Amino acid sequence: MFKRLLFVVVLMLALSSTVLAQSAFNEAPSLAEQVAAGTLPPVAERLPAEPLVIEPVEQVGTYGGTWRMIDQNNELGFTLMTAGVEGFLKWNRDASGFRPNVLEAYEWNDDATQLTAHMRQGIRWSDGEPLTVDDYLFWWNDMVLDENIPVDPASGTVVNGEQMTLEKTDDYTLVFTFAGPNPLFLENHSRGPWNSAQSIVPAHYMEQFHPKYNTAVTDTTELMNRYNTSTRLHYPDMPTLGPWMVTSYVEDQLATLTRNPYYWKVDTEGNQLPYIDNIQVEIASGSVSEQVTLRAIAGELDMQVRDIALQDVPLILESAEAGNYHVIMWDRGDFAWPWLMLFYDLADDGLEDLMYTQAFRQALSVSIDRNRINDVTALGLATPRQFSMLPWAEEFQSPEGEALYEEWANSYIDYNAEEAGSLLDSIGVVDTDGDGFRERPDGTPLELTVTMFPDDTKVSQSLELIQQDWQAVGIKTVINIMTWEEYTTANEAGEVQIFAWPSAAGWGLLSAPSVWAPVEGVQWAMAGMNIGQYYQTAGAEGVPAREGSMLAQLQEVYTRAVAATTAEERNAALLEAYRIHVEQGPITIGTIGQHPSPVIVGNNFHNVPEVGLVASWDLGYPGTADPEQFYMDQE
Repeated sequence: MFKRLLFVVVLMLALSSTVLAQSAFNEAPSLAEQVAAGTLPPVAERLPAEPLVIEPVEQVGTYGGTWRMIDQNNELGFTLMTAGVEGFLKWNRDASGFRPNVLEAYEWNDDATQLTAHMRQGIRWSDGEPLTVDDYLFWWNDMVLDENIPVDPASGTVVNGEQMTLEKTDDYTLVFTFAGPNPLFLENHSRGPWNSAQSIVPAHYMEQFHPKYNTAVTDTTELMNRYNTSTRLHYPDMPTLGPWMVTSYVEDQLATLTRNPYYWKVDTEGNQLPYIDNIQVEIASGSVSEQVTLRAIAGELDMQVRDIALQDVPLILESAEAGNYHVIMWDRGDFAWPWLMLFYDLADDGLEDLMYTQAFRQALSVSIDRNRINDVTALGLATPRQFSMLPWAEEFQSPEGEALYEEWANSYIDYNAEEAGSLLDSIGVVDTDGDGFRERPDGTPLELTVTMFPDDTKVSQSLELIQQDWQAVGIKTVINIMTWEEYTTANEAGEVQIFAWPSAAGWGLLSAPSVWAPVEGVQWAMAGMNIGQYYQTAGAEGVPAREGSMLAQLQEVYTRAVAATTAEERNAALLEAYRIHVEQGPITIGTIGQHPSPVIVGNNFHNVPEVGLVASWDLGYPGTADPEQFYMDQE
């Protein structure tokens, strides 16, 4: 699926190669009024000389309207996915590869150790200040390399234990040099609203919060609040490169965004995007999926991609005419919902030993009745499966790859409580005191705590069933709820035993590699943030995987895979890594996945593609679908 040139990449405008004369540019009436009043420069002065041209999905749209949607909490993740997916490159709408975005061109040297990247000239931040390579250099030099700022190097910036070096050629050209081949750096650095989309920061704005540039600053709290994706949308004064900018934020209530007058993309007729004037985001309290359903059937949502309960689809479909909307079914694209992340950097050494014991993990997996989870939580529409990547990945397209995928996806998923009991007996996890629950091999009590995020009905329902299954084979199980902040702190402290991640999609080296190899210090990294951080920082921070373990083996194979300079070498390395999951697994435990996901679209809302992938934040939907070209009828 992901075919690419490895060394020399020239500008390929996948959506349009049209070059428009500046005189052909048009703008929204609200902006034209500001120009006439002398409070805003003319549109030709706000756009690059050659703006990025976006081809609409259906047709050229019209200006106006307020897009009403719901986000699940104050982190405004769905909103960020809508208005913050502006990295160096951007996924194609069908996730078939990448296209130019902030970068208009780039070239690799022959051994993929040096990259020359050219930023699109003329892009401006939403406050009118120009974007240059200095904005990226601020992130690298003054945030990553500054030991006083808690920002780790992004994925791909450390190769063979050495951090990349950067050379500024001019205001729009950077030369990246790596200590070894790194041919997928840009793709890995352009995933969703993180990586380069997070790393290109408005230096002229951020400097006021940095102790290096403002001696009155005594800590990094305000700097990090504006950098972190979970809080950066709380600040209306922070400039953005996205199509809409935050104009107001009221905690636990409402966020409002309005069009960015300096947005640097146009449609095929030279109309500055976005078409839609404003976005109004209701911040949900309680069950977000329940509120989405209620707002939808009342006709109070214009377009909603995430947080729609599959169980509510029949009601949503029945109410479509009355609510003046229709439903399209994007692919959920998830390999598990939930997937049970087992942690291997625990403060509890005895439990960590059990996690590293394959028979224990196998017992946990085969004692889960996945068919029951499917029937109860997904209307029987999902596929019972093990944690594994998605079948359409390039590495699975050979006969060998297809066979390995089938073996991996179906390994240890058949419900067999008797086999689970035998496996536990074989490693000394037995009921020694006769209370019906098993003890650890040393005779001390065994109790598993599975943590989840709040207000996720599907995960909650699944965990209640898994709790019943595990307790039926004698494993005492507790369900724990944590907020994102609490989970992050506990993860770093080695206090999360198992986490039920709500949903995920990914494959190979381009989407969510940390879910199959502990290579990043991120919250969704399999095995635990600390193990991923140790790899990501070349041992400067974090906790190492046990020597010779399946985790260490995965890290070693990942290192070879990202350095591979041919698709054949890369795919072979990936299959080698996946074989570790099969032969030494399960390392992470899957439940069910790959069911369709409803997208609610108002009947007056247009240019939404029929194809999309909902689950993975790396993929960045709906940002990948170019929401700037969505439009609303104004009749």
